[in-house]
Amino acid sequence: MEDINNRFYRAFQGLSIGEMDKIWEHGDGVVCIHPGWDLITGWLAIRESWITIFQNTARVKFLITNTKIQIFGDIAVVVCLENVESTVVGGYAIKSGILATNLFKKVKSEWLMIHHHGSIVTDYMPPNIST
Repeated sequence: MEDINNRFYRAFQGLSIGEMDKIWEHGDGVVCIHPGWDLITGWLAIRESWITIFQNTARVKFLITNTKIQIFGDIAVVVCLENVESTVVGGYAIKSGILATNLFKKVKSEWLMIHHHGSIVTDYMPPNIST
């Protein structure tokens, strides 16, 4: 399951809507909450949100830590800390910590994302890890 979760972050880090298309379930019941955004429901709206983020991001790099995984039959819950370094279009660099909850649903033999929720960590201190 950690590999599936990491695939999501590779798609995000690669600013790839094509890879996001492969990771997410394409139904009306999927949910996404980006830090500071309103609730987004349905794949088409979520897809548009990723396009907006990707168009305004020059670079993003993730170090995922504190990962906790629980599997309940055909549903998997992944909670982790996103240690993020990003540069927005125009050159402004940001380091932040985001607590994320990612839910995946097994559809046939494939795990697909059905929920992503990110919340900013206040008083964030980046880990002392060289990457």
